[in-house]
Amino acid sequence: MERRILLAFAATVVFGTGCGGSTENASTDGAGAGATSGPSGPSGSTGNGGATSGSSTGGSDPGKTVTRTMTPFTVPSGGEVYKCQNFANPFGGEAEVTQFESHMTPGSHHLLLFYKEGGGDAPIEDCSGLEFDATPYSTQLPDDTVTYPPGVAALVQPTTGMRLQSHYLNTTGQELTANVTITFHLAAPGTVTAHAGVLFVVDPNIYVPPGQTQVVKHDCQLPFDMNLVKVSSHMHKHGTKFTSTVAGATLFETTDWSDPVPGLFDPPRGVKGGDPLHFECTLVNMGTTILTFGESAENNEMCILAGSYFPVPSDDSVTVGCN
Repeated sequence: MERRILLAFAATVVFGTGCGGSTENASTDGAGAGATSGPSGPSGSTGNGGATSGSSTGGSDPGKTVTRTMTPFTVPSGGEVYKCQNFANPFGGEAEVTQFESHMTPGSHHLLLFYKEGGGDAPIEDCSGLEFDATPYSTQLPDDTVTYPPGVAALVQPTTGMRLQSHYLNTTGQELTANVTITFHLAAPGTVTAHAGVLFVVDPNIYVPPGQTQVVKHDCQLPFDMNLVKVSSHMHKHGTKFTSTVAGATLFETTDWSDPVPGLFDPPRGVKGGDPLHFECTLVNMGTTILTFGESAENNEMCILAGSYFPVPSDDSVTVGCN
């Protein structure tokens, strides 16, 4: 999982997992979200941007904040773009992050933060929506945070850089200028007793003929005991409902494909290794072509469950799937 994976979904590759998925015809009504939280407001500070490598503020001292800002980019009216930008280790060495905070201007669909071993500052670039790497944070909300419980933080190794992937879909009649920032809130020294990671599970088996509704279902077993802090879904515009359970008990539900408010657990929700994880996406194809898995929110679909958890089994393997 620490190496980048260009997802070969046509061959049913799921990010390091062996879970099986299935599809069946179904029609279901919408349901409200499970445990929820509201979006965050802006905090921290954003510096003046560099032309090629974005911008940053803050310092590397524990207890402080560090912000990285992607170089602004434009999205034409009716356009859909993926932009990525690499950054060197923002802390000058090892750091423990107690909170991730992100802000995206209107038109955003998602933001993914990848670890990039040995990565340095680089210009913003076009990129694929199917690339993936170890990730400590992701969101679909324009303004969002993940805050770990006291004593928990995400570890950033001294040689680890960052890669930000931003997906924008402009449904307006005007060109948009996109601005994307992420702020890292650092732990004070000696306060962290457990490191956090990400549970990321995908079902790529999507094939919905025109005029049909199908439910894409995924079932697997959790790999080890973990405490869930946050759970969310990822679908595209054909998704009308997402439902998930662990050991038969509701985990997270939403009918919002664009800006699903994640489920937050306070206290964290403990689950056991071997517990059955189930999630499903209801997909409605009102178009004229077959709907398959892919990066476009307009023309393709995805069915993904993502969650933040602790403790990680190893600091070298922070992003896990299920078996």
